[in-house]
Amino acid sequence: MALPGREAVIAQVASLSVECADCGRNRWWRPDQLKRFGVNGSTPLAALSGRIVCSACRADGLPGTAISIQAAFIDERQRVRSEARMLSGRDVPLEGSRRA
Repeated sequence: MALPGREAVIAQVASLSVECADCGRNRWWRPDQLKRFGVNGSTPLAALSGRIVCSACRADGLPGTAISIQAAFIDERQRVRSEARMLSGRDVPLEGSRRA
């Protein structure tokens, strides 16, 4: 589990869902399957988007870099903290609230 104020790393993840926005291909990977992309246990999750590419798109001559990654954390509390950190940076309107 990451300490407060520190970003999550691969060692805290049970599996990753990687989906290609171009072709729609979706795969679940375990962290040990990402070694071919130069990923180890201390790699931050934020660094994955620049390393992982869609092999099906690459085979068709497309860039294969329009992917989205979702992590399934080992510890449920870590997942909740990560989601809260992500949402705290967004301006989300509350339902039913109005400004005068």
